[in-house]
Amino acid sequence: MSDATDTIEGYDFKLEDAGPARKRLSITISADVIDEKLSESMSTLQGQSALPGFRKGKAPSQLLERRFGSAVREDARNELMQGACQKAFEHFKVRPLAEMEPADPDAEYVIEKGTPLSFVVEFEVIPEFDMPDVSAIEIAKPQLEVTDEHIDEELERQCMRMGTAEERQGDFAPADRLLGRCDLFVEGEDEPIFSHEQVLAVIPEKGESGQMLGLKIEDLGAAFAKASVGDELDIETIGPDAHEREDIRGKKLRLHYTIHLAERITPAAVNDLIERFSLASEDVLREQVRLALEQQRDEEQASVMREQMVKALRDQVKMELPERASGRQIQADLERIRMELMQRGVEQDEVENKLAEVRERSESQTRDHMRSWFVLERVANDEDIVVSEQEINGRIATMAMQQGARPDALRAELVKHDRIMPLARSIRERKATDLLVSRAKITDITMDEWTARRDAAEKAASG
Repeated sequence: MSDATDTIEGYDFKLEDAGPARKRLSITISADVIDEKLSESMSTLQGQSALPGFRKGKAPSQLLERRFGSAVREDARNELMQGACQKAFEHFKVRPLAEMEPADPDAEYVIEKGTPLSFVVEFEVIPEFDMPDVSAIEIAKPQLEVTDEHIDEELERQCMRMGTAEERQGDFAPADRLLGRCDLFVEGEDEPIFSHEQVLAVIPEKGESGQMLGLKIEDLGAAFAKASVGDELDIETIGPDAHEREDIRGKKLRLHYTIHLAERITPAAVNDLIERFSLASEDVLREQVRLALEQQRDEEQASVMREQMVKALRDQVKMELPERASGRQIQADLERIRMELMQRGVEQDEVENKLAEVRERSESQTRDHMRSWFVLERVANDEDIVVSEQEINGRIATMAMQQGARPDALRAELVKHDRIMPLARSIRERKATDLLVSRAKITDITMDEWTARRDAAEKAASG
């Protein structure tokens, strides 16, 4: 939509571009509308207020104005500004993708009788672009049979999950879990920019990278090679250019870590799993594992097909993007990735490692993710795709089963970290992508063929 202006029932609107995928909305609320709102608010207050010496609803308006006038005007202002923005969105048929931001963060707005109010907000929108012919897109559907080897690997993983934790004081080895306080410092700053009392560090294999505070640390195990519980360590790294916190991007960072606790997991025995799940025999356990793996395979298969569709759209759709992703956009993208991984049953440690890797991606990769999200958001809007509370609860129940947790406990954890909305958005994107996949050309291929294609694509991408 090009720039537009209009006047509607006492409101002057002006909508204009503020950059790629961004709009600026200027609004003036007439004095008449403000006067009417203030009178309505004061009338409501007068009918509900009971002041000493006056019967309810009989307090003089002048007294109410002196005591409550400031609060009434503030509430009325907020309602007017929010209502005006909503009127503009409906009139111009635009849909913000996130919360509005004031064009001038330092501006203060006060409404008074007889005086109009003007303000300006900015918000992100879906860029304009042409959708490709999805029916011409070819999607490979890799076929995989669950083998005894897969079952053995899953049993080994479950034995580790159900294992017994033994405290360690030192001499740490790969897979040992450390818990401690971590302070994050940016070079040149005397005070930490972030601190947390319980930060988990899992020792990786020798020479491999690990993650702490969501940051990828090269050869993390070397930092703890001679450490013991109670030691304080300094670990250095560089902030990823695509980190959601702009004050971290590209900066030299120091993590000051104090080890409070260290544990080593002794795997449970297969018989322990049989007893824990009240199963009749190992054969029954293996059959249960097979069914779970087949369900996981189906989910992974669907995920692979979604990824192909998203990549095809990303390659074909041309749109103008913001020059650089904001911290809020990156944070939203990370939460979407987190929810997608959790829905696929990925272990929490692996989720955090994957997110640390995502933070290391290049600006171009970040922009690719933005482009994909804009396309899927457009599809979801065009197709009126919604997510019900029942769907959210069902997905939480599935995730809880994969994690061996109670659904109510997992929901409480998601609520605590404000992740219900990201989960709903992830489900909505899945539904949009699955709809597109259903309209594409789908070809069954063997797992060997799929692996060869994937390896060739990765080799080509790496140059």
